[in-house]
Amino acid sequence: MRNYTTEAGVAKASLLRFCKKICSGLGRVQTKLVTAMIYGIAASESCHLTEIGRALDEGIGIKKTVDRLSRGLQSFSHRAVLWANYLKCVDKYVDETTIFPIDLSDMAKPYSRKMEAMHPVHDGSTGKNVPGYSTIEITALAHKFKTPLPVYERVFSAAEPGFVSETEEICNGLRFLTARYGRDGIRVVDRGFDANGYIEYFFETKEKFILRTKKNRIVWYKNESVNIEELAGRFKGKYAFKCKIQGKTVHCKIAEIPIQIPAFPQHALNLVVVYGFGETPMLLLTNCHSDDRRFCAVIAKMYLLRWRIEDHFRFKKQQFNLEDFRVRSLAAIRTLHLLVTLLTGYLALQSLDPLSVITCTLRQAAKPIKRAKNRTPKRFFHYELSVGLAFLLAKTTANLKRHFPPLRYRPPAFQLSLLSLKQLADLAT
Repeated sequence: MRNYTTEAGVAKASLLRFCKKICSGLGRVQTKLVTAMIYGIAASESCHLTEIGRALDEGIGIKKTVDRLSRGLQSFSHRAVLWANYLKCVDKYVDETTIFPIDLSDMAKPYSRKMEAMHPVHDGSTGKNVPGYSTIEITALAHKFKTPLPVYERVFSAAEPGFVSETEEICNGLRFLTARYGRDGIRVVDRGFDANGYIEYFFETKEKFILRTKKNRIVWYKNESVNIEELAGRFKGKYAFKCKIQGKTVHCKIAEIPIQIPAFPQHALNLVVVYGFGETPMLLLTNCHSDDRRFCAVIAKMYLLRWRIEDHFRFKKQQFNLEDFRVRSLAAIRTLHLLVTLLTGYLALQSLDPLSVITCTLRQAAKPIKRAKNRTPKRFFHYELSVGLAFLLAKTTANLKRHFPPLRYRPPAFQLSLLSLKQLADLAT
């Protein structure tokens, strides 16, 4: 019989080292809250405070643990410090060629009535508008396995006081990215960002972008004003390339068209038309330029990597039941979403080195099913690492009390001194 004592110790120590690193500069109370929450979410694979409390096993009533965690989530005000410490672990994986997928998501709560500042959101699972919260996230794709590393997250609601607009929330994320990494990297966005406001921002900051455009946009081609879909229909694809999607090989034809946008005639853009992903072509707008004949294929493949942020969203919602949270205040919801994102970032950082001790230990503990030989190698290890981490943390016998021993009150000494402080100073001189 195997008890996994050594493996559990390795997994627990690695997670606690990560918590200690991101909590640098925080007080004891805040550090204990963050560590307990991340440890509990990882061990229970749930966002329920009751499940987190059972995983912590503090030796007290579950209700007391839940009340303490709930108060801590609502009053936590050091999210910026926590996120800045985490980004120090990510910065070394970002350079001028890093891809930054940017996208919106939602946390649907169709049956909730008492949660703070809910507003109608589009539930992608059902296609209906239901009460909930919107989120914006930005990830950086590491070069080795194109693993999504979260670099920005924000939960917002149109019903909260002081809310301006969804566009302003997106621009705040773009400004944060610019302030942190400057003009490094390439911003990759979907059709929901096809607006002159975002394009103007990229021009002002001189940042490279790849944008999938809508089919109703008007562009200039050789001093002619034409609909972008009509223009794309004139080019049937000069180059060919193939890519694998979900194990299937897709043969594509692509074409590159130099165009301009009427709102910004001084900026030259490229329209990349991609045939092969449906009945209508995929239209990609970019300010990247190159004389290499492989340029079109590179732009198309870089845009297809945007799907990695969708994998990131799906992992958080499926593995940790993110949409099934039970805290009600908006401040607590934001703190909980931040902690789940930090845990996801920890797993992503571990997956960047598949031969490390901790990664091999977690994957071995998860006992994954072997993939068929004809399928592409797995490049998204989050599920294996999460399952293995929860399995090993369940094998630990000691809770977090030994890492946060209670502070002992030391009463002042009542022994009288034979000499006064002034007399001692005179003797010293």
